Amino acid sequence: MRTEKEIIPSLSGLVKKYMKRLADMQLLQQRKLLTFFFFVVISAAFWFVRSLGEVYEADVTYPVRYVSFPDTKVLIGNVPDKLQLRIRAKGFTILRSKLNLNLVPLKFNISSFSLNSIGTDTFFIVTETVKELLSVELDQVTILDISPDTLYFRFTDIAVKKVIIRPVLAMHDKFYQQQFMQNGDIVVSPDSIIVSGPEILLRELTFVLTDPISFTNLSDTVQLQCNLKPGDMITYSQEKVQVTIPVDRFTEVDESMAVVPVNVPDSLNMIAIPGRVNITYNVCLSNYNRLAKNPPVPSIDFNTISERQVKRLTVFLADTPKIISNIRFYPKETEFLITRK
Repeated sequence: MRTEKEIIPSLSGLVKKYMKRLADMQLLQQRKLLTFFFFVVISAAFWFVRSLGEVYEADVTYPVRYVSFPDTKVLIGNVPDKLQLRIRAKGFTILRSKLNLNLVPLKFNISSFSLNSIGTDTFFIVTETVKELLSVELDQVTILDISPDTLYFRFTDIAVKKVIIRPVLAMHDKFYQQQFMQNGDIVVSPDSIIVSGPEILLRELTFVLTDPISFTNLSDTVQLQCNLKPGDMITYSQEKVQVTIPVDRFTEVDESMAVVPVNVPDSLNMIAIPGRVNITYNVCLSNYNRLAKNPPVPSIDFNTISERQVKRLTVFLADTPKIISNIRFYPKETEFLITRK
């Protein structure tokens, strides 16, 4: 058996051979041969065009769009977005369908068909019973058969709910310029929207996210219009919100502070050992003076001892001011001494 590598050079040689013969022919013979091929091509084209004007039967795939659902209901679950049709039509129409050229989706008007019920929220249509009505949607096309033979529709009540908006920051190492940070809460306007959709989906929906917000070397407060992350089968009262990200220069504070025990019974005294720890944190310059009224207080929790037998307790802030961040303690744990009053 000859291989592909052997066949290709043979065909190439054959073409060259006949091209050489054509070149060797007299000019009159060349013109006659070219005229012959020209009329062969023209005849084939006329035959092809004429044959497309005849009526044929063929299987085609056709897009479909479902409209006119019952009032106060919404469709859930999956229904086919394309139907397999056996049609009778002229060759031009069939060819256009096969090539998907300018196909207008078949409009499937749910309200004009008789729905058969399965339970309270599921219905079905036998496509054999609606092929004549659907044929009206197609120009000069008769639908002979539809696949699948049955379409199932599941509906649920439309619900309405008010939910909050949560902004999403696409954080990375260079989101903020060096020595800058977020200064307070991000403000979203409006802070909530009305959503509508299937009741089963809205039941546990409590918030809507924005699309991720990304910046590089951000060094000042910024306002922007941000799109909301689309929800499957859920409609929003508006598609965009205004997001304000407050930004300010920060400084790093490092100071020694006394450790304060908390949740100590009235009959006992508790002392941290060591009694002071170094605390390091970041605070925006515009907020630095506010710490005088609400300073951070390193603490240890007496209740942790009763939960498990421990010799050292973790240091934490009992009431962390919102204006500080990146909090570190040294040491992170302390020993303790308990005495009776």
